[in-house]
Amino acid sequence: MKKLWGWIVGIFTFIIGILVLSGKKNKKVKEIKSNIKDNKKKTKSIDKKIEGVKETDEYLKKTLAEKKKQTKKLKESKKKIKPKKKSSSKARSKLKKIGKGRK
Repeated sequence: MKKLWGWIVGIFTFIIGILVLSGKKNKKVKEIKSNIKDNKKKTKSIDKKIEGVKETDEYLKKTLAEKKKQTKKLKESKKKIKPKKKSSSKARSKLKKIGKGRK
């Protein structure tokens, strides 16, 4: 009878041990799965940010190209302004008027 009870207790403890170990493994698996889900969410948000940055980068490149074209056009169309030739007496009288507060 003692041997029979020993076998029954041994089988019972073996089954309980397997269930306890599998429960711990299930907890670890659940934790890993939740970590994977969190990482996927984070990568999605980062990917969205990267796409936004790419769009703004393309927009900035286009505007820079347009600005360069405009500056080239301005430089080409810009006329060289030559200073007006004035006699020394006209220049002197103008400076006197400026000094007195007139134009």
